Amino acid sequence: MRINIDKCSAEILDIGYCILPGHFPRPVLETCREAFLPLLADVADRIPDGNRGARRWAIGLPFAAPFYHSGFFNDDTVIQIVSRILGENLHISYYGTDTPAQGSEYQEVHADLPFLFSETPHHRHPPALLAVRFTFVDVTPENGPFEVAERTQHLPRAEALEKVNSGEIPLKQLMLKAGDVLITDPRTLHRGTPNRTDTPRPFAVIVHNRHWYYLEHHGRLEANENTPILTESFYQTLSPRERSLLRRVPRTPD
Repeated sequence: MRINIDKCSAEILDIGYCILPGHFPRPVLETCREAFLPLLADVADRIPDGNRGARRWAIGLPFAAPFYHSGFFNDDTVIQIVSRILGENLHISYYGTDTPAQGSEYQEVHADLPFLFSETPHHRHPPALLAVRFTFVDVTPENGPFEVAERTQHLPRAEALEKVNSGEIPLKQLMLKAGDVLITDPRTLHRGTPNRTDTPRPFAVIVHNRHWYYLEHHGRLEANENTPILTESFYQTLSPRERSLLRRVPRTPD
């Protein structure tokens, strides 16, 4: 399916996100799902209450097989959209997942990062980073869809939260299929919802940054701290563009 780069970029800047339907191959996502379930089980044994609310886990993923696929990180369309907004020479800082299981609850409505200029909350500026999100399974109303409040990235945070919590700005559920790619401005207010099924719902995110922007906590794998983020030997097998994108990810000598 041909993607209109201009339209997607404009949607991100306007409502806070765009969706690329059926963009990633489902068999690759199924491989990731199968590999992820034992990791999730291990983390759930160590952190049974969850680390993002009840029965909800944020788990960092290594830039390595079986979770690393060049199609996720080196996709021409995704890179064109992201670089259209963030500029050239961008870099990737983080790869991880958010996974609610049965017993999870509604998250508080939130954004994933603050505005750059807290002293001027009414100042509107373009995003410093974008999140490329995709699910390993089809999302249904029962298994914890992602909800987003459109255009709230344009408002001061307190005002946006007040309008969402009062219902003036509605929360929209995004029923993503495995293969759909969701590109978001993480300042846009959103929340996770309960998974009422007996099957976990893994939701992956790859964080792209302007060349000058970096978040310190992205240098570790949450709930998966003993796993190297990126080994030097694997890094050297990647294409030149992938090496450039991952140039600021901490690498472990072999």
